[in-house]
Formats: sequence, C-alpha cells, structure tokens
Amino acid sequence: MRVAPRLENLAVLRTLVGAVGTLEDLDLDTVEDLRLAVDEACTRLIRSARPEATLVVVVDPRDDEVVVHASVACESADVLTPGSFSWHVLTSLTDEVKTFGDGREPQGGHRVFGITLTTHRAGRAQ
Repeated sequence: MRVAPRLENLAVLRTLVGAVGTLEDLDLDTVEDLRLAVDEACTRLIRSARPEATLVVVVDPRDDEVVVHASVACESADVLTPGSFSWHVLTSLTDEVKTFGDGREPQGGHRVFGITLTTHRAGRAQ
C-alpha cells in the first residue's frame, strides 16, 4: 500500500495489517501486537519523511511468518537506532526487526529508509 506520509494515514495501515493478520489465521494477540508495531514503525518513518515522499507498506504472508516492510524517502538517517525506545517497543511486539536503506547520500538525492518487522506463526518460532 502506498500512502502520503501523514499521521492520519496510520489508521488505514493498522487496518490493512490487522486484516491480513486475521486472514492469515494469526491469533488475536499476535495481530494486535503486529498492528501496534506497524503503528510505531510507520510513525517513526512519517516523522522523518520528506514532505513529497510516499510511505510504502508491504505485508508479505509466508508459510511460517508474516513480514511487513515499510519504507519512505527521509530527511535524515536518524530514523530508528538499536537501543532506542522505539527499537525496544518494536522488538517487544515482533519476533524480528531489521532496518534497510538505499545507501544514497542526502546531498545527491533522497535517502530511502525502511523497517522490516517479522512475526512467526504460533508453534513455529525460531
């Protein structure tokens, strides 16, 4: 899903993730944790996004896990760092958190920063 990086779009993203989690037969607590994690991750991305950017959220259900990728062109690289409060929130709500970027320097273009959240299906955690 592609949306403008605005806080008012968080409800749509939470609904998307909740619907996919429910359709993928995740238990209710896991669905709610994933919704909260997506809310936190997207809030961090929105607060760092360039005004003209597009926030991209991809929900990828797999056999043993559900993976959510969220990314946006950012003003700075200081979006989410290990050890930060947001990092602790995300790692408490999901099984795995990773960050990624396109490696561009802000002077030559806009830097894309992303967060990947992984939730394992019950009984298959690694």
